[in-house]
Amino acid sequence: MVGPIRRDGPAVWGGQRPWAARRGRGVLVRSVAITNAKGGVGKSTTAINLGAALEEVGRRVLLIDADPSGNAALGLFPRGAPGVGLADALLDGLRLEEVAVATAYPGLDVVPPGDRLSLCSEQMGSAQGLGQGREFRIRRLLKGLTGYDAVVVDTSPVITPLNVAILYAVAEILIPIDPCVAALAGVRALEDLIRSVSEFRLEFTDAGPLTIAGVLITRADRTLVSRQIESEVRSYFGDLVYERVIPASVRFREAYARGTPLIHYDSACAGAEGYRAAARAYLAGGRPGARGEATVDDGPEFAGDAAA
Repeated sequence: MVGPIRRDGPAVWGGQRPWAARRGRGVLVRSVAITNAKGGVGKSTTAINLGAALEEVGRRVLLIDADPSGNAALGLFPRGAPGVGLADALLDGLRLEEVAVATAYPGLDVVPPGDRLSLCSEQMGSAQGLGQGREFRIRRLLKGLTGYDAVVVDTSPVITPLNVAILYAVAEILIPIDPCVAALAGVRALEDLIRSVSEFRLEFTDAGPLTIAGVLITRADRTLVSRQIESEVRSYFGDLVYERVIPASVRFREAYARGTPLIHYDSACAGAEGYRAAARAYLAGGRPGARGEATVDDGPEFAGDAAA
């Protein structure tokens, strides 16, 4: 049996189209799902900006929007993402490379959810159609993927069969947490799912254990409540929590409305630097001291940005 979650280290559980994506040179693909069973914690914002920050340091990144609401895709295509996407890969057998869309950033491509993604999730919940072998549908797509160094998957806040399939497919998860009163509620629900999925992965697949790459505190402010709950999160997860927090800022909404990642919209702001620090911590992986490598001084700029 797989043991309980460790909080003392990084390992946790054992025809061309007009917007066709550019092909990359990546060989070893690292995959991470941005997930939390609680909504409103900044999952899509994290997926967009983590992907952009990884692209900024030379990684070829594929951002998969696996939420039927399409928030991540809309954050890069505010006038509307293409209707073809992940749903078509699942329902019609297309490869991810065939439904990927190039963005304004040469190393960042996006797989939109597609107009039929809600239907996919419904079918995965049945005994017919996508319900057969549902846990491995996403894994099959990722195993055939070439040309990228990293895959970032944005998930919905609801625990659906599609989200479970994503946990069977990726190697790691990153948990964004906003420091509110119910901050750990969604995480504790997610832990049970991680434990179950990891046990089955180890027993029936060659995927290895599911690992928590890190915990990222988002939408932080300078209130006493925010700081107290941040302390609780750090106590609960230990050094899995990235040192630099992401401050609450109106700049995120401004950047999203313009279809631009914050790290390009306001490159020097505290939120942008926070996601660069998160990307560094993620790339550092499980090396000793990796969490410390993400430390960035959040002095006066943090205070000004949080108040914006």
